[in-house]
Amino acid sequence: MSLDHIAARKAARQRKPILSIRGRLILLALLAVVPLMLDRVRLLEASRTERIELAHTEAAAIARRGAEAQLETITTVRALLQVISRADPAGVASADDCNNSMAGFASDIPWLNGVSVVGANGRVLCSNTPTAVGLDISDRAYFQEALHGRQFVLSNYVVDRVRQTPAILAAYPGKDGKSVVIASVDLDWISRLATNIAKNLGPSVFVVDSKGNLLAEQPVRPVAAGKSYADHPLVRAMLARDEATVTLPGLDDVRRIYAFVRIPWTDARLAVGLEESRVLARVEREIGIAYAQLALFGVLVLLVAWFGGERLIVQPIRGLARMAQRFGRGDLDVRAPQEAWATEFAPLANALNEMARKLAAREQELRSANEHLAALASLDSLSGLANRRALDARLSAEWQRAAKVRQPIALLMIDVDHFKLFNDHYGHVEGDETLRRIGTVLAEIAGSGTDLAARYGGEEFALLLPGADLERAIEVAERLREAVNRMAIAHADAPELQVTVSIGVAAMMAHPVEQAARLIEAADAGLYAAKRRGRNAVVAHAATGTTPEAAAG
Repeated sequence: MSLDHIAARKAARQRKPILSIRGRLILLALLAVVPLMLDRVRLLEASRTERIELAHTEAAAIARRGAEAQLETITTVRALLQVISRADPAGVASADDCNNSMAGFASDIPWLNGVSVVGANGRVLCSNTPTAVGLDISDRAYFQEALHGRQFVLSNYVVDRVRQTPAILAAYPGKDGKSVVIASVDLDWISRLATNIAKNLGPSVFVVDSKGNLLAEQPVRPVAAGKSYADHPLVRAMLARDEATVTLPGLDDVRRIYAFVRIPWTDARLAVGLEESRVLARVEREIGIAYAQLALFGVLVLLVAWFGGERLIVQPIRGLARMAQRFGRGDLDVRAPQEAWATEFAPLANALNEMARKLAAREQELRSANEHLAALASLDSLSGLANRRALDARLSAEWQRAAKVRQPIALLMIDVDHFKLFNDHYGHVEGDETLRRIGTVLAEIAGSGTDLAARYGGEEFALLLPGADLERAIEVAERLREAVNRMAIAHADAPELQVTVSIGVAAMMAHPVEQAARLIEAADAGLYAAKRRGRNAVVAHAATGTTPEAAAG
């Protein structure tokens, strides 16, 4: 190779680039209109959000109007029952006259299914519906409340015993104090409410009672009325609050934007839903077109970057990447070559050189950090105790050690009694605080020796006692049970009105050919026996796996 050629190559390496990396990227960006398309997509996404918010507002307004209309109906019914009560229709000379009188009151009110007078014994004395006479409604809560409370009472949504259809029953005490006037109001207003919603939005209107039973819906589905939907996510959300808007699949599995309200004077909920796909149909179509255009121009930019950016951008990056890969393989002597780097790449090359000098020092720091992370991975974040994985590892190690030295090993399985009821009553925040307090007590009893306190999962804890026999394990379990009792954490839904624990105890001699899981199974068996015996108990399970042999508490 000639000296002139070598000099030319050296001069080429030292020649500065025409454009910086920033300049090259600007040049490539000018070849496309991607920013404009991204702005269009942003505007369409904003329009989509506005349309969703508008649908929420519209559904909420319709639901409130429905509840207000029902309130007006209830007010009218109350006034009507007051008039009938003062007229004392039960005092008419004959039952026929009373029936005719009831028919006259109900004839001009289309949403009124029936009006009846009920005696103090719960028997219908007269009604505008002859088949209702003699019917016994003494078991209805609204009747008893009106009779004894001497006030207007409105039932939850119930099934009318005469027509076998969902309805509201209103009751008002008679002026004689020995009768009650009742009226049955139908649910046709739901159909009227549904007609006010645009059909192209796929509307759905329905009512559920306080137990999640479907009372009426529009449009009507076969064999749906009366069915329980208490476990349906939408119904659970409705029963949890009096009023809100949510986007969830409906009872017919169609995803809708729902607004729901509690119907006045009842625990029933009215829900109005607008089909999400129809609400967003036009916006989604425009967004799809915008994304298609964006993809087209994106391909164009990729082609330009592929051919034009290979030499200008990719090759320098590859050189630095190869240097970083050599760092990863442990070659800390590598350095970036001395060449004319672009302005933007020069700091990166210098940074890589500095990285090589600091990696050795950082290696020790990372090793310490990994050890710390390993310690954190073995802890339960809620209680601060060891977690299930740490317990399993420790149990396996202690089992092998006990098998070698022929020492016993004991395990306590602890379960917080009626904890689900506690969470349902006081909330998960109080539930977590209770678990932390019990974990603190368990840690104190475990002490700082070889015993290991752990959270096994949920409301279940465990205490590993290496070297302990059954007698000592039962003693420790009783101390723990009594310590929890002394905490006196209130639990309104528990038989003892405070938080208690059930404890299963097992102790056995470890054997090399057996698995440590046998100890867990024995402690579990004792725990289940403690629960069967009424909870707040300590039950020890024999090492042989027979029935529980000792109980306390």
